[in-house]
Amino acid sequence: MKKIYLTFLFSITMLVIRATSFNITVVAGPAYSTPNLTVSIGDVVTISASGTHPLVEVDLANYTAGTPNAMSGGWGTKTSAYTFTITSGNSIYYGCGNHMAMGMKGKIDVTGGVGVFENKTVIGNISLFPNPAKEKINVKINATQSGSFTAKLFSVCGQEVQQLATNKELLSGENVLVMDINKNIPAGVYFMELTLNSKKYVRKVIID
Repeated sequence: MKKIYLTFLFSITMLVIRATSFNITVVAGPAYSTPNLTVSIGDVVTISASGTHPLVEVDLANYTAGTPNAMSGGWGTKTSAYTFTITSGNSIYYGCGNHMAMGMKGKIDVTGGVGVFENKTVIGNISLFPNPAKEKINVKINATQSGSFTAKLFSVCGQEVQQLATNKELLSGENVLVMDINKNIPAGVYFMELTLNSKKYVRKVIID
């Protein structure tokens, strides 16, 4: 177990080292300096905003239409620079509340593996047990709607080490899925990427 905790401390150090910061500013047009940005989970993004160019997060439909309708559950409207950390694999769409119809908008796509960050936002409750795990791990999901479920296991460096489940049926309500862990995977800290109805979430897993 001591070796496992040392590995976890190393992963926290790597978490700080691997994060990259991005700054999106307002330029003449008006427009955003980087309207199409690709980042990784754990990266930090700052987007400029002001009373003249209020920043609003929108969904894909409003992004496509160029309408600045704030997305439910988004960051709302910001009138000063807004900084946030990328915590999931979902794309982010945003625009200027005053000039979005003129094309002042942007999107942030997420790539490059799951990194070493856990996303605490869920469709329903997600729990893993036992954790630490050995040959099997159970995933308990209290889902708000039915759909499909995929699970992958990643190292702390973001490398995929095992496909645990592919397009499993997910029912509305409580689900418990039992997954086999490859016996050849070394003990240590890993991260499970869960894809539920096209949205991705990350949970830490310790393997004995």
